[in-house]
Amino acid sequence: MTENLDKVLDERLTRSLAEDETLEESPAQSQLQPLLRLAREIQALPRPEPRPGALRATQARVREAARVKQQAARGGVLSRWLTGQRVSLALAPVLVMVVAVVVIGLGTVVASADSLPHNPLYPVKRTTERVQLLLAFSPGSRARLHLHFAERRLNETMTLMSCCQSLDDAVLKSMLEETDLAINMIGTLAKPEAEPLLTKALELTAQQHTCLSQIRDQVSSEHWCILDEAIAACRCNEQMLERR
Repeated sequence: MTENLDKVLDERLTRSLAEDETLEESPAQSQLQPLLRLAREIQALPRPEPRPGALRATQARVREAARVKQQAARGGVLSRWLTGQRVSLALAPVLVMVVAVVVIGLGTVVASADSLPHNPLYPVKRTTERVQLLLAFSPGSRARLHLHFAERRLNETMTLMSCCQSLDDAVLKSMLEETDLAINMIGTLAKPEAEPLLTKALELTAQQHTCLSQIRDQVSSEHWCILDEAIAACRCNEQMLERR
């Protein structure tokens, strides 16, 4: 049975990456659907394209960080999952891509954790976040990531104001979207798992409200409308979480 599934996975995964094909519903083949869906989602991610000069400048640090991560991973969750598993030839490139994005991406974050939208490594940072979400299979894990990314967008907003006296509307919008996704996902969780996340979300929304209110007088008039809407949204989220 295992050999048959490997053969089916080789054939279907190879075809599905090139065209929109779905697996037939059967007790044996249905277990392959999560792998196929993950492969498609990773394949569909936009490829980050940092400038060559920026990559050369951080190449040594990224290699070292990747080496450390690879050594740690040998005894980690990935190695234990792969132990006893037969990885098909078609699936192998997908796993390599996942590991490369996660390991090298985390190594890149070590070198550019404070990258901003105008930084050449910023697309790598955002793509790494998307892959992390794809690999977070539980609602609780995804809610934590959305909160983390919302906090990142707030930090980026405040840093841009501090160093450049500019407000990036796209970053601000992304912060609100990540916050809403986290709050909605927390609402689906059982109380024991939801409570610490609700506390974190309340702290974050209060921080967002305070920080955005502080920079209100520093931004140009063209940004007043979107900033006022963001402040109102943060205050609304804060009040809603307080009631919960």
